Amino acid sequence: MRLVALSDTHGYHKKLTVPDGDILIYAGDFSMRARLSDVVLFANWLNSLPHEHKIIIPGNHDVYCEGDTDWARKEFSPAHYLLHSSVEVAGLRFFGSPYSSAIFEPSKWAFDYPPNGSQSKRLWSQIPTGTDILVTHGPPKNILDRVLYADPGEDPNVGDHFLMWNVARIQPRLHIFGHIHEGYGSCLPEVGTHFYNVCVCDVEYKPVNPITVIDL
Repeated sequence: MRLVALSDTHGYHKKLTVPDGDILIYAGDFSMRARLSDVVLFANWLNSLPHEHKIIIPGNHDVYCEGDTDWARKEFSPAHYLLHSSVEVAGLRFFGSPYSSAIFEPSKWAFDYPPNGSQSKRLWSQIPTGTDILVTHGPPKNILDRVLYADPGEDPNVGDHFLMWNVARIQPRLHIFGHIHEGYGSCLPEVGTHFYNVCVCDVEYKPVNPITVIDL
């Protein structure tokens, strides 16, 4: 089983050569600040790819996807459009969520929330036990979440503490995310889950990072 995972293409998707695979996973931020036309064009591109199964979540830049969601789900069909929800594909149970911890408050972006508060605790406690592959837009705390330009005295690791706690509780096989461009890469810490930050764009919003391929 080959998974092909990417996120944070920010409008550069047509410039990419996407590797072949069985399941394509997109972890948010296909636009800079999505309008309706951006959503339609990206959905058409995504569904033109030859992968048998496709899973997508939006990200904080994909602002037109927030709110009424039925039209977006229909637009992305037959791809599986997950908004804090699950789907079983090829015998694997996926849970996908577009939410991310806000780096700055107040925020002008979509699907975000104040860090490490009651909303965070509530959201991430809802990840179902038995999830094989977790797909979120934002990272967990201290996992591929370090920003380069933190203000003096601020924690440069901007991932979510409650998300990390629930990943350790559930122990999915994989956790795929994006959002923090400078965190691109993978790691396998002691919690038993393999983590992948799959951002295509770097910190300067240039699409230079290779698309991630994962063989199960």
